[in-house]
Amino acid sequence: MAAVPHDVHGPGVEARADHRLRDLLIELLLLFSVGYNFLLAIVNAQLFTVTPAMTYAAELLIYAGCFGIGIWTLQREKIAAVLVGIGLIAVVMLFRYVLEWRVDAKFIRDAIIPFAFLVLGAAYGGSLPRLFLRMSVIVALVAAVELTLPDVYGNVVNPKSYYVNTRGVDEGGFWNQDSNLFVSATRPGERNFLAGSNLPRASSIFVEPVTTGNYLIFFCAILLTFWRSFSPKKIAFSIGLLLFLIVASDGRLAAGTSVLMLMGAPFLRRLDQRLSFLIMPLVIVAAAALIWVTRVDAYEDTTLGRVFLTINALRNMTAEAWLGLDFDAPYRYFDSGIAYFIASQSIMVVGAFLLAFSFGLEMPTEDGQAFKNFFMLAFATGLLVSNSLFSVKSAALWWFVLGAMWQLPKGFWLSQPGVGGHPAGQLAEARDRPLAGTS
Repeated sequence: MAAVPHDVHGPGVEARADHRLRDLLIELLLLFSVGYNFLLAIVNAQLFTVTPAMTYAAELLIYAGCFGIGIWTLQREKIAAVLVGIGLIAVVMLFRYVLEWRVDAKFIRDAIIPFAFLVLGAAYGGSLPRLFLRMSVIVALVAAVELTLPDVYGNVVNPKSYYVNTRGVDEGGFWNQDSNLFVSATRPGERNFLAGSNLPRASSIFVEPVTTGNYLIFFCAILLTFWRSFSPKKIAFSIGLLLFLIVASDGRLAAGTSVLMLMGAPFLRRLDQRLSFLIMPLVIVAAAALIWVTRVDAYEDTTLGRVFLTINALRNMTAEAWLGLDFDAPYRYFDSGIAYFIASQSIMVVGAFLLAFSFGLEMPTEDGQAFKNFFMLAFATGLLVSNSLFSVKSAALWWFVLGAMWQLPKGFWLSQPGVGGHPAGQLAEARDRPLAGTS
């Protein structure tokens, strides 16, 4: 009687089934992480009032799920690195508490998000390109419904009611009182790419349009990193999705950042990942030069106006704000993400973050190094005009991918065959397989 192959009936099949089940759970958790506001907004509009406490509970559930699922797959030295990072944040927060006798849970949450999704991404063994192509289709479909049926979206999701109930937003601050969309979804004047169309800015599953713009920057980085995994038809389809999301979200900064990443891709692919910490200060210097050349000298609610606000804030921040000891300062910098980053965490933590990101989060593959540099460029550019990249629905995606690629054995990404000519679907097997010459 012929022997039954091990990979047909046996531990190998069971292990792969376990991996697929875990990957499905991880994908659902990631989708919930970026879309939980969408679900809660529908509950708020259709069933009962959602309170701030409920949104906090949802986020705590997300972070617990990230650590609960992911921590078991990390190698010991990487667990130690994560614990050291969290420990450093805890020490800084304790130091600030002793000096000021104040603590702000939001600043702690901002610092925990990278660790949570880095750990979750490290546990993922599926195809990153396929995952985010599916997610992009979902985002685009919901945005299309919102643009074609804005009243239906407004009534079913009702972002206005959701943000009034959960974020304390003043309902009187909404320019269009006849719309239930987010405050910046409709604006006076022709402020979108299709002037005269009267289309709102799409919020899709993110409930507000700024994060839709952040998402298209992220998806652009995915395409630039994993383009070899896509067939020509999928590349064309993905570019179509990007163009649609640019117009749908009126993402002018997002479009500019995407073009900047595209132009800089050859350089960023070759840039030593240990030099990625230089990208943020270089972006700040370039922004200051731009403000000087354009002679912008006052804040306006435009991209250049917000860049001016950032440069002006950095020039005029107090010593207490630089040291993270002025707990009120960060809330004056919502349109200046870099100033918010410094004031909420302290310049010491910002410096430690840049160095740890560059030297500690070592990507073993060329694609990982490229994505790491794309992230730092997008992060630094986005922080010039907003602190939205600290929200879970924006930050989760970047750190998830970094975590998945952090776990790969050196050289695997380019040396092994895989789905579509690229081994994106073999992450779990790569992590479980011992490297040559090791036991």
